[in-house]
Amino acid sequence: MIVAVIGAGKIGEAVARGIAHSGFASQVIVTKRNPSTLKSLRSPKVLITSDNREAAKRAGVIILAVKAGDAKGVLEEVAEFTEGKIVISMMAAISLRMLSESLPKAKLVRSMPNIAASIGEAITAYTPGKEVTRKDLATARSVLSTFGEHIEVPESLMNAVTALSGSGPAYIAVLIEAMVSAGLKVGIPRDIALKLATKTLTGTADMLSKNGVHPAELRDLVTTPAGTTIAGIYELEKGAVRTSIMNAVEAATQAAERVAKKFQDDE
Repeated sequence: MIVAVIGAGKIGEAVARGIAHSGFASQVIVTKRNPSTLKSLRSPKVLITSDNREAAKRAGVIILAVKAGDAKGVLEEVAEFTEGKIVISMMAAISLRMLSESLPKAKLVRSMPNIAASIGEAITAYTPGKEVTRKDLATARSVLSTFGEHIEVPESLMNAVTALSGSGPAYIAVLIEAMVSAGLKVGIPRDIALKLATKTLTGTADMLSKNGVHPAELRDLVTTPAGTTIAGIYELEKGAVRTSIMNAVEAATQAAERVAKKFQDDE
């Protein structure tokens, strides 16, 4: 099977690389306005081009990974080559209804991965369209599995998912950056602070994921009376870290909704 990845930005390139390395596709066609920037991706199995129409025409599965602002033009370009094909949209805030209006004969799946696709560790939320069969969905899931895990959600949650897990790596990066700065403040060398912070985060995440432990349980495990952890947590609560994160996700959700409205207004 030939898979086309339309739009090789950071996410598109990561997705294309995952598919190419997986053995799922016989060929991956990747498009970008300036193909010369994708030299490291080129291989006998990966074709790089700037021609969205030709990529869509040749592919059996089409992945749309362009920015929402470029969606209208790209949808118009590829529309005539999508009939009966699985089209997986990774465009933030563009709903299945909007996609269906432009690609009425395609089998649509709306999805939202994150940048961890670049190391095969993405979590991708997806919503299939009504026209997608079980066989189509199995194919779509196989594609998503090539760069991480996936989870099906109602489409009503997709903008919120975009805000939480799509934008989430940026929030985590800010947290790690803050922890490294904290390490520097108390005398820990930068390289050691970075390793301690990143491994603490990944180890904690693995514990929560693999052991099914609630975050509050894990917090209690390491919090002792009059100890160091409760002193640190007290300062975090004074700084309203929890509220700030909640506000950040809410603000990002609202931003996604504004993008969707702009797309509708431009039609």
